Amino acid sequence: CRTSLNVVMSSTHYDPPAPIGQPSYDSSTRATSSSGQTGGGFMERTFPAGCLFGIPIKVHILFPLYMAITTLYGFSGGNPEVGAMRLLLNGPVLFGTVLIHELGHCFATWHVGGVVHQILLWPLGGLAYVGHDGDAGDDLKVSIAGPLTHVPQALTWLGVLAAATGGTGGGTVTLINDGQFGPDLCREAIIINISLFVFNLCVPAYPLDGGRILCASLLLCGVGVSTAATITVIVSGVLSIMIIALGVYFMNVMSIFVGGWVLSKAYELHKINGQGRLDLHPVFSKYADGGGGSYGGGASNLSSAAQFNNAQQ
Repeated sequence: CRTSLNVVMSSTHYDPPAPIGQPSYDSSTRATSSSGQTGGGFMERTFPAGCLFGIPIKVHILFPLYMAITTLYGFSGGNPEVGAMRLLLNGPVLFGTVLIHELGHCFATWHVGGVVHQILLWPLGGLAYVGHDGDAGDDLKVSIAGPLTHVPQALTWLGVLAAATGGTGGGTVTLINDGQFGPDLCREAIIINISLFVFNLCVPAYPLDGGRILCASLLLCGVGVSTAATITVIVSGVLSIMIIALGVYFMNVMSIFVGGWVLSKAYELHKINGQGRLDLHPVFSKYADGGGGSYGGGASNLSSAAQFNNAQQ
């Protein structure tokens, strides 16, 4: 079993921040101030990890815990190289890969005239807290930008692999592990980037990037806001169950968590849509006109994918 299979389902997406003067909440029922700063919620249990391009980077407390557990599991088999490989892959390699992905969302947000608040890294991927007042086309650009960063990342690792192997094997670079630590690390990093690219770009389940791409595409095609939300809920619900089922079949705990997370967000969207309050949803708010069924005029984005307005409850 390839080491990278343990991180294939790590997903990333971007989240618009809460507008000034409007409260919001998440499933942990935390309080949020009018400035958009949160206090005490599950997703706020973080520690700072520096600042990059002027963007504060935060790491959730579960990320190092996840890294420690997977590393100990690797060392438990008695092979120190396996443990070291898991440590590097689930630590700096995954951390850097997801960080670059989120930076892609941030740079795209700046490109469309938006603002970037922070980046949060956690075991299921990353969250870029960004917002803009653009249209669905801009939403599409920001959503796609993250997954596209895996193309140059994979090519970079491929170049390092080619240099490390010295063009062995008749000049062919293969992704099949050969027992050499350095080249195998490059191969696993390539597999991670390919997997995250495909998963985030091609799985149209909200709140993953693919789900946001689906939402933006539907709106660009002229589909009504409420109808687009309904389609998103159905597609996300079906895919979440499939992800959970695959996780159970392959005994991949991370896949089960991702599937459960997607299912919970699909249900929240379904609940808001059923109440006719898509104007409170982070993705559909600026397109909805109070009743959630028609286009509105440039309302600010609400909070992250884990957040909705208090009035929604």
